[in-house]
Amino acid sequence: MTARDRKLVIRLPSESELPPSVVKDASQLANVVITRNDEDAARELKDAQGLFLWDVSSRLLRDTPLPPALSWIHTATLGVDAVLTASVVASRIIVSNTRGVFERPIAEYVLGLLLTIAKDFRRTFADQRDELWHWRPTHRIAGQNVVLIGPGAIGKEIHTMLTAAGMTVLPVGRHALSAAPHFGRIYSTSELSEILGDADAVVLSLPLTSATRGFMSKYLLSRMKSGASFINIGRGGLVDEPALIEALQARRIGVAALDVFTEEPLPKGHPLWRMDNVIVSPHMSGDTFGFEELLAAQFLENLGRWSAGRAVHNIVDKQKLSAWSPSK
Repeated sequence: MTARDRKLVIRLPSESELPPSVVKDASQLANVVITRNDEDAARELKDAQGLFLWDVSSRLLRDTPLPPALSWIHTATLGVDAVLTASVVASRIIVSNTRGVFERPIAEYVLGLLLTIAKDFRRTFADQRDELWHWRPTHRIAGQNVVLIGPGAIGKEIHTMLTAAGMTVLPVGRHALSAAPHFGRIYSTSELSEILGDADAVVLSLPLTSATRGFMSKYLLSRMKSGASFINIGRGGLVDEPALIEALQARRIGVAALDVFTEEPLPKGHPLWRMDNVIVSPHMSGDTFGFEELLAAQFLENLGRWSAGRAVHNIVDKQKLSAWSPSK
């Protein structure tokens, strides 16, 4: 089979378009079929060797039997929860993701949220709108303790930025390490419930897998210090959302800044929209102007390598991701 004989299905969001130059370049490397819904993609995948999943909301591989010829999946995201099914993990399919595009912007977003909360910017903006001169002191971020759950690529950038701002960051990973590169000490998930009570803020930056679904449980939420902030830039499914709402209503959690939700878009009428101690953003923490071009460039680089029979970049360790164990 020549490179041009390899069939690659691109699953785009329904109203998205790839730049014509990207389609042209990709078509020189493989037999490219562009789809915009799961039904069309599933039909085309039956005899395809490759899949480029741009639409992270797609349930394509969760609702479709694993195509027999599929050998490579590339995602336009860092998170691979949309493709990391049990069948994919057990298969010989290579999964690659997009790295180096979203990590720094997400870290900037987290720092911005922590500053927004500490400096009470939302009240300032509301007072300006209402022409109110409402003097009050605000909190410092320097010296605050932040528990960072998930010391991966995004967590590394968050750790760097928050530490530079004077915050003390306590990373939490699968296993405890006394001297990890970049992070220094990493706490284990079994220690998480003990250190949550000392945290002024908790940042959730885990991958979503079958093991981490519901990771931030009612029990762990109850272990947080009263009035602490909670930020989730991972995936909505990592959190017991009803338990989070309950903790926010009781003011046990001071402010929750949420970029991801169990259901996206967040439905109209959902209680999180109306809570004065919740910041809602539409899954945009890593999206900066020009990010689509960077995603396309990484995809084309990997497509060229795959078509030539060479190892692709940014291969995901499927077994390692699927082994993330939640706390009690």
